[in-house]
Amino acid sequence: MPGLSPTAARYLEATYYIAHEGEAVRPSRIAEWLGVSAPTVTGVMQRLHEQGLVEFNSDRSLRLSPAGEQRASEVVRRHRIVERWLTDALGLDWATADQEAGRMSHFFSDLVLERIFEELGRPTTCPHGNEIPGAGTRDRELVSLYELEPGVSAVISRISEVAEHEAPQLLRLLEVEGLRPGVQVEVRREAGAEALTVEVAGRTTALGLRAARSVWVECSGRDRPPGAAGSL
Repeated sequence: MPGLSPTAARYLEATYYIAHEGEAVRPSRIAEWLGVSAPTVTGVMQRLHEQGLVEFNSDRSLRLSPAGEQRASEVVRRHRIVERWLTDALGLDWATADQEAGRMSHFFSDLVLERIFEELGRPTTCPHGNEIPGAGTRDRELVSLYELEPGVSAVISRISEVAEHEAPQLLRLLEVEGLRPGVQVEVRREAGAEALTVEVAGRTTALGLRAARSVWVECSGRDRPPGAAGSL
């Protein structure tokens, strides 16, 4: 991206994803996310701080400055538009599209990227439901599938960015099982201590708790668990 090095883009994007999943952004978490050492993260983040893109909190966590949030949003927008193109136009599976988008999204000019966006029909989310910044998305009141009580049905809205990045095999499993945005799902019962039985598209499947926590659904107010998370 103009004026932003590939390294800065990667770090801003990682910070954006972690923060938007509701996690505290710490150097150790970014190091884990990017597969680098904590001292490396500290050095890069110090440079981003000097550029006015990152701010430090009193508890040693990080946050994007308003300028950093804007630049990170631009990086994320590119990634998610390219993901949609790779899945919708080229037929790649979710996990492969995510990996390829990470490699190639910064090569497209703004002109080409926006032409792709228009040709795709101006989508508002990536293939697994995470919002494309600047695409006119609406606020969504979401809870994780793990939080739903048995017998409650809801519509899948998004798959966690953490699952997308850290567990591509989980992303493939969810796609194969038909657990995709726009599909109605219902928790039937607990399937032991480590899984739930859910019904999707008229059939039941056992879903591990890690996977269930990665699927965010939208349900009516009367079905929403008390104290459930807000929009994401």
